[in-house]
Amino acid sequence: MLKTLPEGETARIDRVETILVDLPFRRLQRFARLDATGQTSLLVRVTDSDGAEGIGEAIVPCGPWWSGDSVETMKIMIDAYFAPAMIGWPVMSVEAMLEGLDRVARGNAFAKAGLEMACLDLIGRRLDVPVHVLLGGARRTVCPVAWPLASGDPGKDRAEIDEMLETGRASAFKVKAGAGDLDADIARLTDLAAALDGRAGLRVDPNESWSEIEAIRALPKFAELGVELVEQPVPRERLACMSRIAARSTIPVMIDEGAWSETDMIEAVTTSAAHVVSLKIMKSGGIRAARRMADIAHAGGIMLYMGTFLETGIGTAAGLQLAASLPGLPFGGEIFGPMLQRDDLLVSPIRYEDGAAHLPEGPGLGIEIDEDKLRRYARD
Repeated sequence: MLKTLPEGETARIDRVETILVDLPFRRLQRFARLDATGQTSLLVRVTDSDGAEGIGEAIVPCGPWWSGDSVETMKIMIDAYFAPAMIGWPVMSVEAMLEGLDRVARGNAFAKAGLEMACLDLIGRRLDVPVHVLLGGARRTVCPVAWPLASGDPGKDRAEIDEMLETGRASAFKVKAGAGDLDADIARLTDLAAALDGRAGLRVDPNESWSEIEAIRALPKFAELGVELVEQPVPRERLACMSRIAARSTIPVMIDEGAWSETDMIEAVTTSAAHVVSLKIMKSGGIRAARRMADIAHAGGIMLYMGTFLETGIGTAAGLQLAASLPGLPFGGEIFGPMLQRDDLLVSPIRYEDGAAHLPEGPGLGIEIDEDKLRRYARD
């Protein structure tokens, strides 16, 4: 059990459960390093001594390639180490609890993010307030959505542009690059820019796959095509390269893999490594840590963006709670996971209309799990 329990609390954590859930995609999702046909989420349930329950999820983008974490290892860490330490801890003392978990095991940001998400959902339900109230309140109730053009099929990509704009489920598009050579990326962007024909914003994400020279070569060509944002063009360790690229670019450059923590964010600000930062609850270690990163970035003049790890409706609801509290979102974000997945775990799925994801209403994360769907997709 964690040490130094605060006094005066009644409800305490009684049970922590984890369930692996495998959800197939509607179509192939191509990254720079792999192709994916589905997503696995680690659903986290935290129940208190009064029987109240909070829901969260810990998730990685289709495997351990991005961070080294996997849903299977996160389940082991939570079940074997974090859950036993949490039992008996006061429900309302999330900050102190997570500090205690840091003493149980270093790192493990993704697993801790899932636990914090469930605890904040539980607190919101107990207080009958949405999670965004715990972050300072809502500044907005929608987040404009950029849809990924990552099927690997140019014809499908063009069809998705028309479908997403006609149905109002997205207001911008992001092209996954880096799977082939740079000339192929440039040719593909040229084709998609022509298909888009100025109807919505176009963005590019090479997932760290370019060299500095390739980025410097590509950015002017992309500017001519009307590309409005380029994400993490070079490997995450090369912050000096990011600074030089950002200084030369007429297109906003976004940092993602290069900024995991508040310390990373301070360094990105002081080195002018980017114009925009992609906020992700998992990589930051939780909603509150991501909010602190946002404050540092905002104070340093770096714009904010809501990234995605292809979360289910659970993590998407959490992302919308965070997005609601942020001081500015000039490019919106990519919290589109439920639209890519073939089925949804929520009784009332996240609403996508007018090119944006809409904040769910209700206490906590504002969601309810469909138990039949959970049983259908839960891994034995």
